[in-house]
Amino acid sequence: MNRDKTQLFHAGLSLEETNALSAYGFSTGSLPIRYLGLPLMQRKLKISEYSPLIDKLNIKFNSWATKSLSFAGRSLLLKTVIMGLVNFWLSTFSLPKGCIRRIESLCSRFLWSGSIDHRAHAKVSWKSVCLPKEEGGLGLKSFQRWNLTLLLRFIWLLFSGSASLWVAWHRRYNCPSNYLFWSQQETPAQTWNWRCLLRLRELASRFLMSEINNGCSTSFWFDNWTRSGPLIGVFGQDGTRRLRIRINASVAEACNASGWNLPHPRSEEEVALHAYLTSVPVPSPEEGPDVITWFTNGNSSEVYSSTKTWDAIRLRGPIQQYAKQIWFSGATPKHAFHFWVTNLNRLPTRSRLCSWGMQTPNHCCICLTQPETRDHLMLSCPYSLLIWVEIKRHLRCLVPTFNDWSQLMQWTCTPTPTAPAVLKMLVLQALTYSIWQQRNNVLHNQVIVPALVVFKDINRQVINSIYALRNRKKFRNLMQLWLI
Repeated sequence: MNRDKTQLFHAGLSLEETNALSAYGFSTGSLPIRYLGLPLMQRKLKISEYSPLIDKLNIKFNSWATKSLSFAGRSLLLKTVIMGLVNFWLSTFSLPKGCIRRIESLCSRFLWSGSIDHRAHAKVSWKSVCLPKEEGGLGLKSFQRWNLTLLLRFIWLLFSGSASLWVAWHRRYNCPSNYLFWSQQETPAQTWNWRCLLRLRELASRFLMSEINNGCSTSFWFDNWTRSGPLIGVFGQDGTRRLRIRINASVAEACNASGWNLPHPRSEEEVALHAYLTSVPVPSPEEGPDVITWFTNGNSSEVYSSTKTWDAIRLRGPIQQYAKQIWFSGATPKHAFHFWVTNLNRLPTRSRLCSWGMQTPNHCCICLTQPETRDHLMLSCPYSLLIWVEIKRHLRCLVPTFNDWSQLMQWTCTPTPTAPAVLKMLVLQALTYSIWQQRNNVLHNQVIVPALVVFKDINRQVINSIYALRNRKKFRNLMQLWLI
């Protein structure tokens, strides 16, 4: 080893032992230090210690040419590059809430304004953005929930018998048995990371299942080995007296050569436990060690799955009826993103701005007659009606007069021989994108492009999308249906 590049870290040694180590010529180091870019310490991270992560994110955000990126492009960068950077930290530490809030603030600013230096005028809350697409979000992950998911893996390693040095050390000094892990109290003498794991015990007990073989390593009271969950939660602390089994007993200690060694049941909970025990075999030394499994979505596995665990603990929203149609395979990303916002009715139309108390005219920027709402702009404005006339001519199907947005969505998702649902949605997304673009053009530049010119642009976008995906089954006949 190179003495100039090597340091010794030690704790709990006597003066003589310390002097003996110093005789080897290595310098003595002290915490905190940085290893592989991460701070190593025994306490909670301070702002100055997670600031390298924030600085790295700032550099990434500032390096991207955000003016040339669409909303869909920015969301893709958040899913890939940013999530990859943050994952390294999330999989190691329980990041402080202040750090996570700062990261989410940067991501929200980048997504909605394209710059982290300006306030994010978010059209959709970050909580909703982090929902899956079928529940009305963008499929991003909540950093706090994802952090919990990755930390649960450490508890899985402790119980699954991993051969890592980290597991061996904690099993030697912090939790020699399962009972001590579940029952120990937090103390200031414990490291911050270990206390964070102890705070996840209630959550982890939902997933850790013990399949009894010899019953020696499974805690009778605290491990999840019955259909009712951990028995300490069923019987309480008084259960040790009622069942005459010690609080630190293993499952093997609750039986003898003749079977389960439990008193006659005197309560409904005890009757249910006896009924369950009669349906399972009695632990036997010949059966080998107990098996720990990770239980998610009704299935047990001997391998930890972060994807399945994330799906089990993430926040949920109501299933959106038309999400599958909005994010259909082959959609133009920027059109699909804009249509997602439009479908949620989050466009900053003048009517919505007035409802927020802003002093702005309420009438439509284009026709100057009706209140500017989403439904008016896309369905009943004279400008958009001219475009709809051309769309009807190309689709060659019945296009009714839409009274509200729900009727439009129902019509779009109903296929006809000359207008499949994919073609309708492709055209509708290009239409809403172009009309909103022209609305902003009028508002900010006082310039209006004729409706027929806008339709020509929509027509070109539809043709280009169909041609690019012409080899896919759903797109093979769309060009013929659109152009004839």
